[in-house]
Amino acid sequence: MPSNRLAPIGALLNQHRETIAQEWMDEVLRGWGLKYPDVMQHADVRQQMGLLLHELAVLFRDHGSDTPPVIDSDSPLAEFAVQLSSSRAKLGFRATDTASYLITLKNVLTRHLARTVDGGHMDLAACLMAVDDVLDHLVLLTMDAFVEARERVISQQSLSLIELSSPAVRLWEQIILLPLVGVIDTMRARQFTERLLEAISRYEALVTIIDVTGVPVFDTGVARHIMKAVEAAQMLGTRIVLTGLSPEGAQTLTKLNVAFEGVTSRATLRAGVAEALAMVGKRIVHIGDRT
Repeated sequence: MPSNRLAPIGALLNQHRETIAQEWMDEVLRGWGLKYPDVMQHADVRQQMGLLLHELAVLFRDHGSDTPPVIDSDSPLAEFAVQLSSSRAKLGFRATDTASYLITLKNVLTRHLARTVDGGHMDLAACLMAVDDVLDHLVLLTMDAFVEARERVISQQSLSLIELSSPAVRLWEQIILLPLVGVIDTMRARQFTERLLEAISRYEALVTIIDVTGVPVFDTGVARHIMKAVEAAQMLGTRIVLTGLSPEGAQTLTKLNVAFEGVTSRATLRAGVAEALAMVGKRIVHIGDRT
């Protein structure tokens, strides 16, 4: 049973839950309606609020002390708050949106407690302190959950971008192309090397074109990553044609004494494709050519 001093909180949440939910919803939607007009349905917002208020009522109902209740990390209330924050992060909400969502509830509960607590200033102060403590703790939980969810989303998006920016594609029978775009770091190098080797094996590629036109910085680090990919590809029996290296990049590699041994280099992708076709005994036929 709850303590006498904090009993008004449980009674308030049980007896006036619908009124509290409506006031809370009205205040929240005034802000969200402008920023996220098409993201969440009102019915979903109301259902989530009802579930959260129910868990709060259970927390205070089962509490047996005058001190604020402690929210265990594996409690239904904590789990619901974490799930709520994570889902909001995936929908594009900001961390402050969920924090203000709970702060708004705190304000609504404070107003109702100020009107309904009859036990005197000490009882009102104890109730307000308990509400502050519980909801502040929920804010911290939701902030942590939001950060973790956003990091997962960003990581997944980064992997998707890496896959899109470094596809190994079949150009011709026994010829594949690996176009590299963007900054090349260790993780990206590992990713495109794996895809390159898989493509060489799948298509039995005799020639592989690696195009670096879209690589903004070509320094020793980038060169080292590409050299490792080249060496691994050559072990599978493919010949490498490197295209798109800028004059500045070539000068930089020369100054640093970095050489791609066993690699044919061409200034443009078009020239590289022609070279690759020649290596497999094909040639580009232009309009007007006579055979």
